[in-house]
Amino acid sequence: MKTQRPTSAPPAQLPAAPPYETVGAISDTPRVVLYTCTFDSQVAANALSALRDFAAHQGWAAVHEIYDLAPLDTPRRRRIGWLTVERALARGEATGLLAPSEQEIAWHPGDRTALRVWLLGVPAFAAYPQAGARHSVTTHDEATAEMAQSIVSAPVDRQWSRSYALDRASLRRVRSDAYTYLTVLGWTGDVVAAVEVLTRLADNAIVHARSLDEADARMDVILAVTEDDELRIDVRDPSPEFLNGEAAINGEKGGGLREVRQLGADVTWSLAEGGGNKTVRARMVPGEASV
Repeated sequence: MKTQRPTSAPPAQLPAAPPYETVGAISDTPRVVLYTCTFDSQVAANALSALRDFAAHQGWAAVHEIYDLAPLDTPRRRRIGWLTVERALARGEATGLLAPSEQEIAWHPGDRTALRVWLLGVPAFAAYPQAGARHSVTTHDEATAEMAQSIVSAPVDRQWSRSYALDRASLRRVRSDAYTYLTVLGWTGDVVAAVEVLTRLADNAIVHARSLDEADARMDVILAVTEDDELRIDVRDPSPEFLNGEAAINGEKGGGLREVRQLGADVTWSLAEGGGNKTVRARMVPGEASV
């Protein structure tokens, strides 16, 4: 899936030491294609907006904006958006690629090596603000530093997702899958506590988001591990309503979300852009104590 937004930004002097990770030599008049891969269209839109501003502060012209909605371990050859990126670079429509991180394009280390070889052979450069800014942000102006930091705020390294029927019969499968894929994702925190957190979020969605006339309603579960090893547990359900949501999150009403906090998770919730569904997110980091 893609969008296109031609721009004409004036060239600007680049800093001697870029505050971002690069592959290849940056051209004299960079024309970049912006790319991100994520599980949610709103997240993709936010990432592209941040990349667009970052490119403008560097004085680079953004000639294409492209995204894929897919798990990060999806091979590049199976991503429709990425194939468009390849064509744009191979045809010379763009001289470089701007993405939050290399891991969004190539999840496995061997794939990242292959990606670099391909870029150098085109030739084209790649810049990854998230990767460089993760270590230190030293830029030629404050605006660029702020933009780099905004991209760093959601550095997802690897993720898994699955849809389930919005029914209590799904909880056993949710728990089993969570144990399996938290191990596959290699999260180093308390997996038992994380599975319990997910179970409570899923049960909460089943109880409060399923209407009697929606027998085929479903919920989406996303497990994502960031590059600093934070685990994000998202449960997305078809109901935009979250009655007494803040009170529940604060432990003032009901017991499910209070127990989630006791298990070491920080809970937030958000509406989709169109208001048609909501996502409840729990964040956990290694070392948090469980009960």
